[in-house]
Amino acid sequence: MKLIVALGALIVVAGVALVLMMSRGGVDPTPGPAARAPAATTGAPAVTAGAPAAPALPPTAPSTASTGSDGVKEYTVGGFKIRDHRGGENKPIDLPPNPHPAESRELPSELTHDISQQIRRQMDACAAAVPKDARGDKPKLAGQLTVAIHDHKLTVTEMALQVRDVEGPSADALKQCVEEKSTSYVSSAPDQPDLDNYGIAITFAVP
Repeated sequence: MKLIVALGALIVVAGVALVLMMSRGGVDPTPGPAARAPAATTGAPAVTAGAPAAPALPPTAPSTASTGSDGVKEYTVGGFKIRDHRGGENKPIDLPPNPHPAESRELPSELTHDISQQIRRQMDACAAAVPKDARGDKPKLAGQLTVAIHDHKLTVTEMALQVRDVEGPSADALKQCVEEKSTSYVSSAPDQPDLDNYGIAITFAVP
């Protein structure tokens, strides 16, 4: 008899506990609809001042300049927003700034010199096709190379070049010749760990 009373009391307690859980609201075991992921947006991210993750060096002239609210000329060169504080009627800067910060790792000068001289030798060969009457007093090739090191080999990954003091189609032809024949150059870098997006400025007189 006592056993039956004890079992009855246990059943009553369990029933009360179940009622309390239902009144407070438990977890619904029925799976609800899956949350919909937000739709992916399209379009390139906006470029702001400062170095991008992987700067794109331009083969063309800078974008058309506009004037900011403070009167400073603004335009874009190779993914970099330029704020040109120079006074007067200066031509826009047509080469991008160096893609690596000044305080970052520096490559040995003999390594950067080697790759630069490879570009110079190619320029000298290409310049042979430039007519004398298309050259000004001080023709030169200026620009910036972007190089990378992988597996102890330094390669030119991008280049932005401008030909100065050479007229007309000859300037474009010289620039294209150097670009096409120089991007595959490789220099040995046996003591250097891997590196991306290192800038090397070059300026060569056209022979």
